[in-house]
Amino acid sequence: MCAVRKTPAGLLGSAGIALAVMVLSSCTPDPAPQAAPAAPTAPSPSVADPAATVTWMNGFCGAVRDFIDGNNKMPTSSGETVEAIKKSTSEQLGHYATILAKTVDGLTALPAAPVPAGDTAKQDFLGKYTSARDKTVKAKADLDASGKNDTAAQGRAVEGLISAQKDTHSALDPVKAIIDSPELTKAAATADRCRP
Repeated sequence: MCAVRKTPAGLLGSAGIALAVMVLSSCTPDPAPQAAPAAPTAPSPSVADPAATVTWMNGFCGAVRDFIDGNNKMPTSSGETVEAIKKSTSEQLGHYATILAKTVDGLTALPAAPVPAGDTAKQDFLGKYTSARDKTVKAKADLDASGKNDTAAQGRAVEGLISAQKDTHSALDPVKAIIDSPELTKAAATADRCRP
């Protein structure tokens, strides 16, 4: 702390002002009170645990891979009569609804991603698979409720299946969905279920 010094009244000319400036500039302020130590900060989102990231990517890729494997086992449509074709289409829709429900459950069960890009990709895929599941379930229910010779119902069921497939076809590459995340891309390279 600097004590205020009084100068004689006659010295307040330019020399007095200069002297006052020198006196004031030589004062040092009281030291600032010490700030409390900073609280530890949470790790930044870009620093994710590598093992947790690989585990999460295995779950994400695994849900999609299970869907692809199930889709490859889809029964083919066959039949000579409208009734036989209807039954075959209903079986296809039932199979597709089952694998879609399993995929939705698998994605829903994933914990929060270790980095935000993972949650974004998960929500995108979950929305597409949920939409496809709902379309497939509705198409099957409508077809099964139709008359045995209702060819228009058969056409609507096929359109419902095609619409559901369009939803899923844009969600078949989980690695591409997280490509902008260095942490998830690195994890995908070592995650067993993300390998081709």
